[in-house]
Amino acid sequence: MGTSLDLFLRAAWADHGDRPQEVADRLAASVGLIQAGKEFAPYVRLLVHVHGEHLGQWQNAVGLLERLRALPAAEGSPEIDGLIDQAVATMRLASGDATALDALPTDARVSALAMASSAFAAHNNLQQAIAAYERALQQAAAGLPDGSPAFRALAVAGNNLAVALEGKPDRDAIQTKAMLTAAEGGLKYWKLAGTWLEEERAEYRLARSQLQAGKTREAVASARRCIALCRKNAAPAFEQFFGFAALALAQRGAGEREASDANRDEAMRQLELVPGEERQWCSAVLAELSAAT
Repeated sequence: MGTSLDLFLRAAWADHGDRPQEVADRLAASVGLIQAGKEFAPYVRLLVHVHGEHLGQWQNAVGLLERLRALPAAEGSPEIDGLIDQAVATMRLASGDATALDALPTDARVSALAMASSAFAAHNNLQQAIAAYERALQQAAAGLPDGSPAFRALAVAGNNLAVALEGKPDRDAIQTKAMLTAAEGGLKYWKLAGTWLEEERAEYRLARSQLQAGKTREAVASARRCIALCRKNAAPAFEQFFGFAALALAQRGAGEREASDANRDEAMRQLELVPGEERQWCSAVLAELSAAT
């Protein structure tokens, strides 16, 4: 059975998409639930996500983060101080403070830039999102310690930025290049920070970005890697539906009509095996498959 904070966070994550302000208020009232050092990171992750990506309440987030330093469980911990410093810098950077990252070590600076990129993308500030993610990648290229939390931050931000740019109907050449860079970054860093599931989904994301960029052959290859990971790991039908759908769409774009039809049929077969409560997440891709016939 989970702790009180575990239960709180589980409910908050479930509710935050539909009721972000309510969850923000609940976070402010729940600081006292943190009783151990290991509980700071999941609380801070949700706080930054809700106040940043959903609400854009940068200063409110900073004030709440600073309250965490006074908790007994934080006393004398450089790790917790560093976690809070990074989150505060992320919110300050997103609010327009160009000096926000100056005092951070490299891996924390990379994480802050990546998290700020996700916040910018969520608020459709795509130019700032691209710039922040490119800075994060450049600084990460100098080297990060093994197991750095920056790996996950780069993976998440790459996925988020790629999705945002894929959905832009009037995307220009610079944004298309940034979309591919983001999807490639997502894959690279999920391989370091995630499991086969995150890697498989990142291959799917890359295939979709490549297809949007008109790189159909590359999209076919990425979709095949996605499916190979699904097969190797006995992935559920939900995952396989998306993999075969991506392959069918990429092959249709590449002019491989017969292969596309076969993989579309396999995608539909997998869809029949997807539990009913999960099918809502398949509707947009299903519509694409129908339109491609």
